[in-house]
Amino acid sequence: MYNLAMVRRLERDAIGKSILHALQSPVSELVQHFRAWPAPCVFILDGLYLSVPAFKASLREFLPYTQRTYLMLHYLESMNTYYTAQAKAALWAGEKLWLSAVQGIIVPSRQLRKYLARQGIDREKITVASPGIAKVPAGRLPHPKIRSEDDPITLITVGTLSRGKGQLDVVHMLAQMPATNFRLHLLGDCEQNASYTVEMLALIERSHLQEAIIVHGSVPQQAVFELLPQCDLYLSASSYESYSMATAEAVAHGLPVLAYATGAIGDWIEDGVNGRLIEFGKPEQFFHALRRLLTERQVLNQLRHNAWARTAHLAFHSWDQTYRDFLQALQQ
Repeated sequence: MYNLAMVRRLERDAIGKSILHALQSPVSELVQHFRAWPAPCVFILDGLYLSVPAFKASLREFLPYTQRTYLMLHYLESMNTYYTAQAKAALWAGEKLWLSAVQGIIVPSRQLRKYLARQGIDREKITVASPGIAKVPAGRLPHPKIRSEDDPITLITVGTLSRGKGQLDVVHMLAQMPATNFRLHLLGDCEQNASYTVEMLALIERSHLQEAIIVHGSVPQQAVFELLPQCDLYLSASSYESYSMATAEAVAHGLPVLAYATGAIGDWIEDGVNGRLIEFGKPEQFFHALRRLLTERQVLNQLRHNAWARTAHLAFHSWDQTYRDFLQALQQ
């Protein structure tokens, strides 16, 4: 979504175009693209390339172009919380070489910029260009209905099914809940990490939650936007986010959020007011917070009201503002 929004505007203004190069394609093909373009051109690479060992090891081939190369960085594999400290250090060693060599780095949040600066990357070469989040018209956000003890609670979480996003952890928690009057809409790509999906579906079946948990798979963004206002609480059990666009969209649609405090989520959620923020690594606290919100309607109703009331004062970027920040990074 982010990359596509920038490409569309670059092509609209006739100042740039995209090159499709699959992550696992030979690095030599990408080098050929660089050689073919005239000297005044700058190159913007998706930071996901740094997760490909062959690409990360090819820095010497790209050295002639690094002074006009920028990385759009949303993810660093070395920040994966499930790796050992030794594995993280080895990954970071290769990533840092690239981050130090390129002309500039474009990141979606000040939190990621701060992290990179702490790791020794020149802060001046890092530009924050936060994603665009559309303001939802007030007419589409009616005041939330008060939920009684008998009303079911509708939960939702959005993201590619993966260990890092934590959907399996959420299912484990729901399987242990004393409350059963809930429904979870689980949206996101099920095919990218097929074994993880199989494990999660098996747990849903073993826990007899087939009626309570609906696995939608990938759906169009408009379908997500139509479903969000029908829900009562957004869940994010992600262990790492550079920004968390899906959570921001939920906030823009007036939902309270229960999440680990990662990415920029703390910029929009005030703990205990329009959601709950849990320190990552404290799954028991996440579980207790979820249990309380499923069993104490007064608490949930207050969060829902506060989240809805705050939509009038949200100050997310538009994609046009993101584009201006993006272009500013290339002019520095």
